[in-house]
Amino acid sequence: MSVKRFKTGIVTIDGQLRGGIPESSVVLILEEPGAGGDIFTYHFTIEGAKNDEKILYVTTDDPADYIIKDIKEMADKYASKIDENVEFLDFVSGRVITTAKLRECLKKRYDPFNAFRNILESNSYDRVVVNNLTYFFLHYPSNDVIKLVEDFSDFAKRDKSVFLVLMTKGMLDSRIETTIKHLADAVIEMSIKELENEIQRRLKFIKFKRTIVPKTILRYDLSEKGIVMESVMRVL
Repeated sequence: MSVKRFKTGIVTIDGQLRGGIPESSVVLILEEPGAGGDIFTYHFTIEGAKNDEKILYVTTDDPADYIIKDIKEMADKYASKIDENVEFLDFVSGRVITTAKLRECLKKRYDPFNAFRNILESNSYDRVVVNNLTYFFLHYPSNDVIKLVEDFSDFAKRDKSVFLVLMTKGMLDSRIETTIKHLADAVIEMSIKELENEIQRRLKFIKFKRTIVPKTILRYDLSEKGIVMESVMRVL
């Protein structure tokens, strides 16, 4: 039985994953501040929009208007696809962009956290991006957030979709971080290493269900075009 794979939009990473992320997956991007995890989510969103997939993008750190502007600049000729295929749930401004039905859902729920769960229960998406899960742990009971991540897994299996969940490394209790890593189907770590005269950014695959976990540690830079992988991928 063949498994659909969702491309990340970063060619080198998709090659390492034998074509992309397997369907029905919750993928945790565990990043150090400044490593570019948000840029990873932009690539993932643009790739889905290009293929006319239905996408929900949840933003908790920056207003959706800022995110949309950045994604469209990266999307270039596919910018119009963002308006057509991506819905934004904005926890900063407390609003939903693009869909009247979702706006009404958020309005009826006093607590946007429960509105978010209700949106997922009532709608199907090909891709869901959560940028950033850390926000929920800082504002809601930990057990409620852990239950939400468990629900992500159920929704991903129901819709044969992918949830890409960004979380900041080192901000939360180590037990919480380990719990989320355990619940996720896949874990990708993005980190920063300071050398004498430069900062190196590195990406490694910690865990991946239904995929052989790549051993290669990838080095990359951030540019106006997003994440650019270095030609020398192996970091010793």
